[in-house]
Amino acid sequence: MSCVSEAGLTAPKMKSPPGAKMASPYGGGFLPERENVVAAPPFPRLKLTAPLSSFPSIGPRRHARLARRGLSTVLDLLYCFPFRYEDRRIRLLISDLVEGAEQGFVATVRSIRKKVVPKLRAPIIEATIFDRSGEISVVWFGQEYLLKHLPEGSQAFFFGKVEYSSYSRSLVLRSPVVEVVDPEQGLRRSYHIGRIVPIYREEEGLTSGVFRRIVGDVLRALWGESFDPLPESVRREANLMGWFSSIVEMHFPRETERPMEELLLSGYPPRDRIIFEEFFFLEYLMMLRRQGVQHSGRMWSPAETAESAITAFERRLPFPLTGAQRRACLEISQDFARPHPMNRFLLGDVGSGKTFVAAFAMCQALRGGCQTAFLAPTEILAQQHSRTLAGLMKEDPPVLLSHSVKGGERRRLLAGIADGSHRVVVGTHAILEEGVIFSNLGLVVVDEQHKFGVAQRKALWSKGPNPDILVMTATPIPRSLALSYYGDLEISLLDELPPGRQPVTTRVVAKADESFWHKKVAPVLARSEQVFVVLPLIEESEKVDAKNAMDVHAFLSDLFSGVRVGLLTGRMGGEEKEAVMEGFRSGEIAILVSTTVIEVGVDIPRASVMVVENAERFGLAQLHQLRGRIGRGGLPGTFYLIPGQGIGEEGRARLKILEEYADGFHVAEEDLRLRGPGEFLGVKQSGLPMFVVADLVRDVEVLTRSRRLALGYVEESEGRMESAWEQAGLEEFLRLRYREVEVWLSIR
Repeated sequence: MSCVSEAGLTAPKMKSPPGAKMASPYGGGFLPERENVVAAPPFPRLKLTAPLSSFPSIGPRRHARLARRGLSTVLDLLYCFPFRYEDRRIRLLISDLVEGAEQGFVATVRSIRKKVVPKLRAPIIEATIFDRSGEISVVWFGQEYLLKHLPEGSQAFFFGKVEYSSYSRSLVLRSPVVEVVDPEQGLRRSYHIGRIVPIYREEEGLTSGVFRRIVGDVLRALWGESFDPLPESVRREANLMGWFSSIVEMHFPRETERPMEELLLSGYPPRDRIIFEEFFFLEYLMMLRRQGVQHSGRMWSPAETAESAITAFERRLPFPLTGAQRRACLEISQDFARPHPMNRFLLGDVGSGKTFVAAFAMCQALRGGCQTAFLAPTEILAQQHSRTLAGLMKEDPPVLLSHSVKGGERRRLLAGIADGSHRVVVGTHAILEEGVIFSNLGLVVVDEQHKFGVAQRKALWSKGPNPDILVMTATPIPRSLALSYYGDLEISLLDELPPGRQPVTTRVVAKADESFWHKKVAPVLARSEQVFVVLPLIEESEKVDAKNAMDVHAFLSDLFSGVRVGLLTGRMGGEEKEAVMEGFRSGEIAILVSTTVIEVGVDIPRASVMVVENAERFGLAQLHQLRGRIGRGGLPGTFYLIPGQGIGEEGRARLKILEEYADGFHVAEEDLRLRGPGEFLGVKQSGLPMFVVADLVRDVEVLTRSRRLALGYVEESEGRMESAWEQAGLEEFLRLRYREVEVWLSIR
């Protein structure tokens, strides 16, 4: 394969003479098998990079509708695969039809008429059709054009679901697909009948039939395409189908006796090819990023050995590090000793002590003579990190920069950061603004990286010359997700909790009425312990049937009039939030009613109970993070989940997982399986490609294999001229396939 611009991302002209029947190498797959199929289609050959507007059958209105679905080029269209298939091959007579199944057959119209029913908005079209084996009634709703389209005596192909009618006590075909048979040419195979037919997601103006015709015509225009974005050596070792044949058969499968649902699973060769391709592309990008970091120089060196640095840091702590924390600190120290910057992901369960490992890294960077920055997604979390770090870095106390800091105080802070006198900066998105200039930023710590977009992360990395990067999250990440979306980082795992952390018991409770609060919460308050109450909404909504923080705050203030009940929401200003949190930390507030603004990082040692209303509205990983806010100060915790009235069996099963498992990694695996990577990690903001076909839970073995082959390919290709041309083609394809790859590759 050579560069894309030279490699025939252009379909070759078809050389068969006019009138010749085009032979398909795909065994009855894509092309309509009919007489007099013209080899060259009646439209110009297309480039994969061509805009869809250049295609004659796609007018301005249809082009706008495609663009709304994110489809602007031929390449975009090719990767918009069907979500299911229908077997519309003609194999049955009317006497063979089975109730409840979708079936296709050819029959003749005996009679057809319009029936007006007063209670219905549209008329009913009724027909009786027959073949040599018998007859059956057909019913459509509102499709009056069929009266002319299907006159008595006409022959047509019918495909639809057969149902038993208690009214007529016979089988009825309801709203079938119809294709009229030409009496001279007979029934001709098309994109819509006589084959396994793709079904696409529909929207206004883009029915599955319209989409099918557009895709089919584009594939015919590209017939014979030989380009393949995967390197030949990788394709051969993975034993994969070619690119174009896989694309064709994903849209128009070849004849098969396999059940239709199997075409949507791994094990179908074209789908296996696309699954591997999606994983390989992502892993290859990860290797490029890792390679880019390894080729850049670092700006500082550690002032002491790893062991002495860890020993010195432990003297600052009121407790010894866990074995997992010591291991992570050692791995960070080894990174600092290398000639290229660190790029590490600190992965641990809720309460495993990630902040202290980050503090160790920051202490080492300070001893090396550079500034450090700690970025947090919320002001509450930034304030908490600032307090924790202040107790560990008394010689270099951190400054807090957020949007709440204004006027002269802000100007003084920015001046101190610019001249290097403020060496530790903790903050929110305010750190990312252009006016924040560092003197010599050497280490960046990012908490909850997935909550920041591509442009935001790039803005931070650019504030220092190749700074070391440490990212961490309170969301336990499943192995498959860590391999795919954090594959460019080295991973440190904190797999044990600090001593003193008490177990948290999770209970699903039917409802939180007055009896619940008196029996379960009043005794907790009597012991001077504190309670979180979490709601999905701030105030009442007409659109959402769920409890809200304002109403519950008023209810609990009245019910527990002897204690102070606080309210915390995202709408409050920074000073107001801090005043509420300070009241809760000091114990002045006994019950804190809140939205998920307290999801991560909030540390209240006396908080032993949390009640989550409408718990089914939260993700499993999010609920696990909330659970981690209690039981942090040596007190055993209880986590009450209160489902809403409309919760179904699936919702109850999800909450049951939290009752049964305390391990965050198991919970995360279940959450990934239920929600997918996009919602789990906010991948849409990451700039990374979303998977169209691959599944991180189902296809984890393919992910592992693609990662191994991507690593091997990058290592073997380095310095080889022929591989440079091949890689250039692959990378150009990735830029065309995934719009934000260029931006993503430019940041760390």
